[in-house]
Amino acid sequence: MKFRTKILLCMVWILSLAVGIGGTMLISLSFRNSVDREKESLLQSYRMAAAVIGVTLENAGETPMETAAAEAFSQAQSVMDWSYSELSLDGAELCSAGTVLAPEPKALAANQVELRVFEMAGILDTGHYIQLCAGIQVDDSRLTLTLVRDITEVYETRETMLAAFRYVFLVTIALGGLVSFLLAAALTRPLGRMSRAARQMAEGDLSVRLRAESKDEIGSLARDFDHMADNLEENIHAMEETMAAQERFMGSFAHELKTPMTSIIGYADLLRTQALDPGDAQEAANYIFSEGKRLESLSLKLLQLHLAKHETPDLQTVEVSELAERLVRRLKPVYEQENVRLSCRTVPGKWEMDPELMESVLMNLMDNARKAMDKGGAILLMVEFPGETCRIRVCDNGRGMPPEVLSHLTEAFYRVDKSRSRAQGGAGLGLSLCNEIVRFHNGELKFDSQLGKGTCATVTLRRAEP
Repeated sequence: MKFRTKILLCMVWILSLAVGIGGTMLISLSFRNSVDREKESLLQSYRMAAAVIGVTLENAGETPMETAAAEAFSQAQSVMDWSYSELSLDGAELCSAGTVLAPEPKALAANQVELRVFEMAGILDTGHYIQLCAGIQVDDSRLTLTLVRDITEVYETRETMLAAFRYVFLVTIALGGLVSFLLAAALTRPLGRMSRAARQMAEGDLSVRLRAESKDEIGSLARDFDHMADNLEENIHAMEETMAAQERFMGSFAHELKTPMTSIIGYADLLRTQALDPGDAQEAANYIFSEGKRLESLSLKLLQLHLAKHETPDLQTVEVSELAERLVRRLKPVYEQENVRLSCRTVPGKWEMDPELMESVLMNLMDNARKAMDKGGAILLMVEFPGETCRIRVCDNGRGMPPEVLSHLTEAFYRVDKSRSRAQGGAGLGLSLCNEIVRFHNGELKFDSQLGKGTCATVTLRRAEP
């Protein structure tokens, strides 16, 4: 059963109970009030008749009590609206009027009044009536007064109201059911949209969103759905990028192994199958040795990258400016031989870091800056402490890089200029290693570059959360 059908049935059921119970109670209350008014009216007429009889008997003089009581009762009958009336003296009927066959009155004590409602189903007297029986003590005798009033109209009015109420009830339930259906459809429409969106996502469409604007619980659920879809789309895109990066890694790794392995196998086969003079044999051995060293360097870089990803660095409190100045002093003579001017601009400050790993990061960044220069240039190493961070920047005025390559710089084996990097002895693992080291220092490595103007690599370190 659909949720909107459940809402519809519940609302119709509640409406039926409310209207049915409320209407029935109102009709019943109105009917009881009408019957009570008729009873009170009959009591008032009895009191008037009893008063007339009492006054007449007091002033009867020598007139027999039976005659005086009958005359007084006859006078009262002429002005009262009774369907049947009877006056008895000690059980003997004195006078009566009307055709209703009222039930026999019970034996009543003096001044006792009894009211009861009864129904007649005869040929002539069909209907509902109120009977009043009262005993009046007069000296040693007892008068019994019986009065009957027709209240069939009250019952007919109730039946008319019930018939009208049944019609109103059916119309109300029909209209309420229609309104409930429309309301249930409006309330559950966002759930239907959510269900369709979930099916679309299951089929691979991750761009679907609900964009709910309501502030109720369903709107909140829709916004949570959109948030989940955003995160899911981001995670899937990240997984796709990771898979693409892994594929590039495997392709690059296979390519890096292919060249030295081809050289090693070729020269080894030459030494194995042919008799070479000592000079050629030495040259072949040198090629095998150099390519083997390349493979060794590649394996060491991969090992360092693995360790950087899976081991926690040994942090120490380091004066960062001293570390940077010491590194510049050590490398400055080497860089000057290649017509590269190396300088340093620092601000004193301490930070928790692994000095050897951070020195390796700075050396890699400066080495990349050196390789980006064709005919010399300048490299500036800067240390700053803005806010609650430590920022180290390595800027050069070399060739620069196009914007589309900046996001790939930290990928393993990635080279901006593959032929130049290989000729300079690079394997494309240095920046990937630097990025992992910076990450484990709770930091971030970013690059800004413009073609023909140079590149600036920025390491931003943040304090670890307690």
